Amino acid sequence: MKKTLLALTVAAAGFVAVPAAFAQDQAPSATTGTAQQGWYVSADPGYANISKGPYDDGKFAGGVKGGYRFALNPETSLGVEVGYQWLGRVTPEGQYASQGPGNAQSKLRGSTAGLDLRYNVAPNWYGELRSGLFYAQGEGLTDAPNPQFRQFNRTKYYAGAGVGYNINPNWSVGVNYDYYAGTGNGVQLDTSKYSLNAEYRF
Repeated sequence: MKKTLLALTVAAAGFVAVPAAFAQDQAPSATTGTAQQGWYVSADPGYANISKGPYDDGKFAGGVKGGYRFALNPETSLGVEVGYQWLGRVTPEGQYASQGPGNAQSKLRGSTAGLDLRYNVAPNWYGELRSGLFYAQGEGLTDAPNPQFRQFNRTKYYAGAGVGYNINPNWSVGVNYDYYAGTGNGVQLDTSKYSLNAEYRF
């Protein structure tokens, strides 16, 4: 587990370091058009849903991330980013409700490191795709006839898409859908997250 976390940390540091090394040579100019370039941070509160085995419900979720985005052409930019996601706690349903310690609520959270591809369809509107590594830290009941409560740490993946509006050169807001793979040690917590997003660009 420690080796996996160390590898994820090193990879995330590398993702951030590469843009920084080239930042001076790739300063924004008039040729970048509507594409964004530079450092950014964002937050994305929303609703996370699990529909696997003992769990079929959703709860509040939220996350933060930051990175560096640089222009590929006048409309398109690529961001490299790291972040953290809290994907909520869900109470088991039906026959599973009385099994496990306490109420056997699930829990899923973890660090992320990935890429974000953004395309400006108009000066103010954009669409984006993203994907990367998700270091899933979870706990919950196994999906089995005799479920057990277990914990796990796994390096998995996430992927998502979104649309949004650029309020001005520094601020944008959007709506997102993201999928976080969260299965390990017999516990299935794969999660869909629907969220609002607020981003600030430096």
